[in-house]
Amino acid sequence: MSSSNNTGRFARHTMAALLAAGTLGLAAAPAQAQVPGVDVYVGAGLGVSNADISADDLEVPEFDKKDLGWKAFIGLRAAMFGAEIEYINFGKPNGDDASVKYKGLAGFGLFYVPLPLPFVDVYAKAGLAKVDADLVVDTDSFSTDDTKFAYGAGVQVKFGSFAVRGEYEKFKLEGAKPSLLSVSFTKSFL
Repeated sequence: MSSSNNTGRFARHTMAALLAAGTLGLAAAPAQAQVPGVDVYVGAGLGVSNADISADDLEVPEFDKKDLGWKAFIGLRAAMFGAEIEYINFGKPNGDDASVKYKGLAGFGLFYVPLPLPFVDVYAKAGLAKVDADLVVDTDSFSTDDTKFAYGAGVQVKFGSFAVRGEYEKFKLEGAKPSLLSVSFTKSFL
């Protein structure tokens, strides 16, 4: 056999081996993305809050107004589960003869749906939120703070240690159900 024939065979075998290794590496990537390590992150978001009040006893039968809301949070993720602590400010929605100011602190447990895409997360969250509400109707003012169930869901797209989230959260209070639809930015540290 000539040496040029052996060189051609060696090149073909090397290319086949590299192609097979690359294919196996791409096939293994989604499996690695489903079981990430522990991750600590911080984030902040901005969105539209909705003050949905149906307190007939306060003479505000249908107060359903929107305002600019924001939040800041810190979280921990381990594989498909996580935990988050969040501060929320729902803004100060105003109506014709009423206004409300909401703010709160929430603790959530998160479940991340296992997806074969390493840069996309879909998640659901549930927990407790302590929400303070100051309601002004005409010249009367009322204040309440309540700790009740809260829940939400979202989608996150990761760019290295940064991520962008789209999220919906719903909170419950006595006579009210404020919500926040937001876009957030996060930074992970591990």
